[in-house]
Amino acid sequence: MLKQIICDKFKTQPEAFRTGLNVVLGSSDGSNAIGKTTFLLILDFVFGGDGYTKAAKDVINHIDHHTIDFIFEFDGISYFFSRSTSRPSVVNRCDSKFRVIEEMPLQKYRGFLFDEYKIHLQGISFSEIVDRFFRIYGHGNHNEHKPLQGERETMATAVEYLLKLLDKFQDIQKLKTAEESYGIKPSKQIERSVSDITAKIGENKEKITALEKRRDKLCQQNEEANLQALGIDSKQAEKLANIKKELGRLIRRKSLLTSQLNAVQNNMPENDGVLRKDFSALLRFFPEANIDAFNDVETFHAKINSFLRADIEEEVSQLVPQIEYIDADITSYEKQIEDTGVAKTLSQSILTQYARVSREIERLEDENEAMQNEMEQSKKRKEIDDILANLRRKQEEALESAESEVNAEMKRINDIITGGDRATPVLTLKPDKSFEFETPNDKSEGTAYKGLVVYDLSMLSLTPLPALIHDSSIVKRIEDADFEQILSLYQECGDMGKQVFIAFDKADTYTDDTYRMLDEATVLRLSIGNELFGKSWSRKTAETKHKPISTFRSNDEQETE
Repeated sequence: MLKQIICDKFKTQPEAFRTGLNVVLGSSDGSNAIGKTTFLLILDFVFGGDGYTKAAKDVINHIDHHTIDFIFEFDGISYFFSRSTSRPSVVNRCDSKFRVIEEMPLQKYRGFLFDEYKIHLQGISFSEIVDRFFRIYGHGNHNEHKPLQGERETMATAVEYLLKLLDKFQDIQKLKTAEESYGIKPSKQIERSVSDITAKIGENKEKITALEKRRDKLCQQNEEANLQALGIDSKQAEKLANIKKELGRLIRRKSLLTSQLNAVQNNMPENDGVLRKDFSALLRFFPEANIDAFNDVETFHAKINSFLRADIEEEVSQLVPQIEYIDADITSYEKQIEDTGVAKTLSQSILTQYARVSREIERLEDENEAMQNEMEQSKKRKEIDDILANLRRKQEEALESAESEVNAEMKRINDIITGGDRATPVLTLKPDKSFEFETPNDKSEGTAYKGLVVYDLSMLSLTPLPALIHDSSIVKRIEDADFEQILSLYQECGDMGKQVFIAFDKADTYTDDTYRMLDEATVLRLSIGNELFGKSWSRKTAETKHKPISTFRSNDEQETE
């Protein structure tokens, strides 16, 4: 249990804590901003919480970083620790003079508390236990209508934590693991019947038989083209059909280019542009003939032939390589056909039809195999469904058991508080792990907050939860008569070795018995002039006291300390 908190920044050091009720008492005028909620945050801090350094930044801004020293006692042995706001992720284990012996990561320190409080629960950490019941203003966990649920938490998660605290989570964890492992949930179990699958398989077999006959007929059209005997499947047949198609295109292209080459070569002029004719013999018959004119004409013709021959030779030089390339491709394709053993004379049409029929046969066979597997899986899925159904029944039983236990304990506690003449809060846990929490026929604020406290006291009794913290924003809303009985129950928690910490003010406005219980349980008294850190940086100074202020404040302003 927590025995002591010490800080050199406190104006007044709190008394030693005890089992049962521990009160942080404010002044009779209900003054705010004196440090009640801040001290509750420090309590959370020493229990390993994170809220103090986040919610009390104004404290650090005004008094700087500071160290909290504290003492726990387990089995008669005192353990000394310190934790600084400058290094909140570390808790120091100390000697009795608070000299550091060891630096512990925060997670290790929480594990220490988990072990020393002898908590033997699975799947939940120390901080996940206490955070749910340290109800401090600003923590987001004091919704009186949903006491199970944190501010950013789903109902299912809240219910799971409840079952973990009651040590009833094992069957639910098995169900979650099974659903994740099998990948099956009720909404996904949409199946065809076995009879429908069997009928479809029979229909496909009939189609396969007809297609095989058609494929056999295609093979019989050419004795050299028994594709099945050659082991040609649909993909190979389709490939061969494409090769045949490309081969035909290449042969046609070669024929066209060859015809073009022959035509060009036939037009090749004999004269290469060299002047070979001699016209001097004409002079014997025609002495007056102009031989030079004849030579000029012949030279002109020779030049034309020379140009024409060059153009033709250029065209031939382009056509011949194209034909050679096509010849190489034709040879390659013919070699591929030859390697398969398929006759070159086999038509592309037969190959294409063979490929199409074979592909459809393969598709139907694959579909039948898949449906056969589906029938086998259906049997396995039925076995899985039985397993899941059994686990779901166990989950429902765990939820019903938890609901029954909590409601029975809440009734016992509520009867003590009200004398048994007023309705008890009721928790309803649903199979989908949602919940409802309400007091039947009574929706008043006081009853709602009483219900929250009744729930917390029930959980303190039923679970290894070591402590409760209730801020004044909770307890001051409860009816006076009920609150007096609740104080007695807080005090009786000491019989279980557990602690309750509350913040409270205006104690002298209650009955003498209430005042006496609060006064006796007080471990720290705060007021104006005796604030937790000796000053209030949020209260107006004397110089501004006479300035008019609004008498209307929001609930948040009234509750913030």
